[in-house]
Amino acid sequence: MLDHAVELVSDAATLAAVVARLGAAAAFALDIETINWWDREAERVALVQLAFREGGRPWVAVIDALAGFDLAPLRGPLELSPATKAIHNASYDAVRLERHYRIRAAPIHDTMLAARRGGERRCSLQAQAEAHLGLRLDKAEQRGDWSRRPLGGEQLRYAALDAACTLLLYEGQVARGLRGEYALRAPQTSLPLEALPPPPPELAPELAPDPEPVAGDIGAAGLALLGVIAELPGRYGPEQLAASAGSERVGLAGWIIDQALGPAADLDEGSARQEIASLCERGLARLGATRRLEATPAGDALWRMREQNTDDTDRTD
Repeated sequence: MLDHAVELVSDAATLAAVVARLGAAAAFALDIETINWWDREAERVALVQLAFREGGRPWVAVIDALAGFDLAPLRGPLELSPATKAIHNASYDAVRLERHYRIRAAPIHDTMLAARRGGERRCSLQAQAEAHLGLRLDKAEQRGDWSRRPLGGEQLRYAALDAACTLLLYEGQVARGLRGEYALRAPQTSLPLEALPPPPPELAPELAPDPEPVAGDIGAAGLALLGVIAELPGRYGPEQLAASAGSERVGLAGWIIDQALGPAADLDEGSARQEIASLCERGLARLGATRRLEATPAGDALWRMREQNTDDTDRTD
């Protein structure tokens, strides 16, 4: 077992004390738990976990983001401090911190990215903790209800352990010379409509309201998950599918994912969440009446087209 201390932060005064303690840290780990992550409008950050060393021992502050107090003091250590922020799969956690709190964490060391750059094939937090820390993480609580209050003891232990493991993985990667630099994309700026010049007359007839968004290139992982949803409508809720893709890979769902990505490919649960959320945002998947995932007509058509293309390729080989 990992020796670490856990502190629940549920008020502004305790948060201020944690921020002050972070001032002495050269590096700390960050993790978050979200609710309704498959729906961009309904998504909320439920917890923010910060792991740091104090007196040589890892401490984890589990901040209750639903407790109703202002998290703006986190801007200091996360955005303005030179301390390294270790995050496993920063494209999920850091992006959502920016989306919900306008906090652009930097500098970031992405422990998943560093593992990939180091040539490892199994880069999920669960796999990395087992390989490098000798810890088997129980991910059952990841599918728990993070909106429920009060938080259960198992939920707190799970949330804290993920952050503590990320801190230890970061320390080990630095000792091995692995690099995990990650930077958020530059904020997009746009001119107000009234500041744009009018189009030339010869182009005016071509201007029309944009059509509905199209599928675009969703990538192999997104297509694999779309295949599961299309072939097994109403079977999985978002949390269940993300967990299945990230670890279990059994039955027809596992076969579809293995066919698309290869049986040795590692799709961590956080990345699966990103892909599922993207499918819903693009209008390729949705929640049905039973709160289970189903493909939209556009999503089903895209999957069937992929299947047809695969069959045609097989016949010509």
